[in-house]
Amino acid sequence: MTTIFNRKKNEGQSTNSVMDMQSSSQDDTSESTSKSKENLLKPSIIMKGLSDIAQNFDNFAPVISKICKLGEQVIELYEKAQHNKKLCGLLLKRCNCAVASVKDLDIRRTEYKEFFFKKGNLELLIAFSKCIEKSKEFISRVSKIHKLMKYLLAGSIEDDLKELVNEFDGYMLSLNFSFTIQTRDDSIIIKDYVIQIHELLSNVYNIPNDKQKQQNFYSEVDLVIREHRKFLIQNEKPNSDELITIVEENEPLLNGNDYQKTDHHSSEKIEKRISFKDSTDVSFKEFSNISSSNNVDTQIEVRRQVNILKILKNSDHIIRFFGVAQENSKFYLVTEWMDYGNLYEYYTKFRDNMNWRTKIRFSLDICRGVMYLHDCEILHHDIRSANILVNKDRKVRIANFGLSRKFSDATRSVAQDSENVRYMAPEKLLLSKNEKRKYDSKCEIYSVGMLLREIAELKKPHSVLDKLELHDIVIGIRKRIQDKHYEPFSDDVPLDWQLTVSKAIDYEPRWRPNMSDICRDFYKLSENYSKSKPSLINISILPVNDAIKEHKLNNGDKQLAWNSFKFYSIINAEAKYWVGYYLFHHGKDIPELRSLNEEERIKIAIDIFKETADKGNPSAQLRYGMHLWKNESYIEALKYLEMSASAEDANAMYIVGKAYWKGGNGIEQDKEKGSKYLKHAALKDNAKAREMCIENNISYLQV
Repeated sequence: MTTIFNRKKNEGQSTNSVMDMQSSSQDDTSESTSKSKENLLKPSIIMKGLSDIAQNFDNFAPVISKICKLGEQVIELYEKAQHNKKLCGLLLKRCNCAVASVKDLDIRRTEYKEFFFKKGNLELLIAFSKCIEKSKEFISRVSKIHKLMKYLLAGSIEDDLKELVNEFDGYMLSLNFSFTIQTRDDSIIIKDYVIQIHELLSNVYNIPNDKQKQQNFYSEVDLVIREHRKFLIQNEKPNSDELITIVEENEPLLNGNDYQKTDHHSSEKIEKRISFKDSTDVSFKEFSNISSSNNVDTQIEVRRQVNILKILKNSDHIIRFFGVAQENSKFYLVTEWMDYGNLYEYYTKFRDNMNWRTKIRFSLDICRGVMYLHDCEILHHDIRSANILVNKDRKVRIANFGLSRKFSDATRSVAQDSENVRYMAPEKLLLSKNEKRKYDSKCEIYSVGMLLREIAELKKPHSVLDKLELHDIVIGIRKRIQDKHYEPFSDDVPLDWQLTVSKAIDYEPRWRPNMSDICRDFYKLSENYSKSKPSLINISILPVNDAIKEHKLNNGDKQLAWNSFKFYSIINAEAKYWVGYYLFHHGKDIPELRSLNEEERIKIAIDIFKETADKGNPSAQLRYGMHLWKNESYIEALKYLEMSASAEDANAMYIVGKAYWKGGNGIEQDKEKGSKYLKHAALKDNAKAREMCIENNISYLQV
C-alpha cells in the first residue's frame, strides 16, 4: 500500500525534525549574513515574519486541535476498556507520543517555523490524524466483546493491527516526531495478544470456534445493548399511551392461573409453581406493594425491562426470565425455579460439599455471569451471596437484577437490602449525605471480590461483627473500611485466589482489574486444580515482612527476597515499592533484571515509586520526591517529601526541614517550619539534621 509518508521521504534530502529545526542557513556568505542581520533588526521585517508564521500556523491549527482531541478520546476508551487492555495499550503509547509531539509544535510554534513553511507537511499531518482516528476505532472494536466478535467474524485482527502499527510508525518517522517506543518485538506481542483473545472466547466465555455460534452470541449481546440504550432514552419520559400499547403487544402479562401452585415457598413472597403448558418449574415472586389499582407506571416499566432481560436466556450463568404474571390484583415476576435457594443458604446447609473444586467452579461461573452482564452494559448493583441462586444440578445463576432502581424496588425484599453494606465499595459506602458518586463497574468488581472472599472462607464479609445490633454492624463495617482493615485469608486459601481477590477489593477503584482479568485468573486456577491440588504453602515465596528481613540480612538471599516482592507486588503496595527498589539498586544482582538496560530499569523504578507513593507508601514518597527534586520540580517534590515526613521518615524530615529553613527554588523560606522538621529528624538520630541544628543553634533536645 502506497502511503503519504512513503512519498514524503523522497521529496528531498533535508529533514524537518520537530525537535531540531534551525531558522537560518549555515552556508550563507558573510555578505548575505550581514544583510540578513541588518534586515532582522527592522521592525517591519520582524512583524512580517511573525505574520507569515501566524498565517501558516492558522492552516495547521485545526489539525493540531483534532489530533489532541483524538488523543483524549483514545485515553478515555482505554480507561473504559472491558477487554484486551494490553492490546489497546500498544496503540495508546503511540497516540500519547504523537499528541505530545503535536502539543510541542503548538506551544513552540515560533521555534518550529520551518515545519509550518515546509511544503507537504500540512497534507502529511492531516493524513496522520486519519491514522490516529483509525487507531481510536480499532481500540473501540477490541475493547468490548460484541464489537470484538463482529470484528473477528469480518476480518483478521492480527493483520489489521500490524498494518495500522506500521502506518502509524511511518507517519511518526516522516514527521520526525520524537519516537522512543521499542517496535522490534511488536509482531510477537501482537500474535500473543490475538491468541489471548481466542482463549478469552473459548475458555472464559465457553464459545467454541464455530462462526455460527459466535455470530449468535454477538447478535444477542448487540441486541441487549441496543434495547437497553433505547430503554434508557425512553425512560426519560413518563410511560406514554403509545409506550403502554407497545408493551402490551411485545410483553403481554402472563396469566397466573396457567401455573399450578405448590406448597414449596422459599420465602413469604416467593413460591414455586409448575407451568400447565410444559411442566416447567418456575418461581413466582410477588411485587412489593404493587397492585392493579396503583403504580401502573412501575409494572409497565418492569415489563419493559423483562422484555429485554429475556434475551439473556442463552447464558448459563444468568437466571432465565419468563415474564410478568397477574393473578387477581397481584403481580409476579416469573423466573426459573432454583431448587437449592441462594448461595449463602446452600453453603450453610451443605458445607461439606463445598470443597475447593466446587468453590472454584461456583466462583468462575459467577465471574462469567457478571462479565457477560458488563459486556451487555448492565450493572447488577447488588452482587452478594443472597442474589446468587443454586439450581437442582448445583449450578449457580445470578439473579435479582434489572435495568433500573424501580425494578429493584418492585422485585427485591427490603429486609435483605441492609446486608449489601458488607459488599459495598468504599467509594460508595463512605459517601457523606451531600455527596454523590455514580455506581460503575469498578464498584461492582469490589462487590465481586468480597463475594469471592466469602466463597473461599464460607462466611459473610465482616462476620466478626454479627453479634452486634444491625445499626452497630453498619457503623462497624464503615469504620473498618475507613481504616482500610481487611481480614487476612485462612491458610488453606490458594495464593492465586488471595491475589485475585485482593486486587478486586483494592481500596482505590483505579487499581481494580476488569472482570475479564478476574475470569482469566479463575479459569487458570480451575485448570491448575484439575491437574493437581494447589499447593497451600509455597516455600519459595516469603511473606512481605519476612522478605524485607531477608533483604536486610548481611548474607540474605536477595533472589528469594526479589521473588517474594515480585509475587506480592500485584496486591501489596509495600511489595510493589520493593520491586521498584530492586530495579533501581539491584539490577546487576538479579539475573532476571540484567536483560534491562540501566535507563529502562530506572524509568520503570521511578514509575513504581510514583504509583506506590500515591498509594501512601512513605519510602516511595521519599524516593519519588528526591527524583523530582533532582529534576528541579521542587514544589511537586516538596509535596511528596512532606507526605513521607508526616509518616515519620527521618530522611524526609531532614530534606523538608532544610528546604524550608533555607528557602529558594520557588519555596518560601519558613524558618519556624524548617526548624520543627529538623528537630524531629535530629531526635530520630539523623546525623545531617543534628549537624544542621548545631550549626544554626537549633535546640533539638526538646520539641
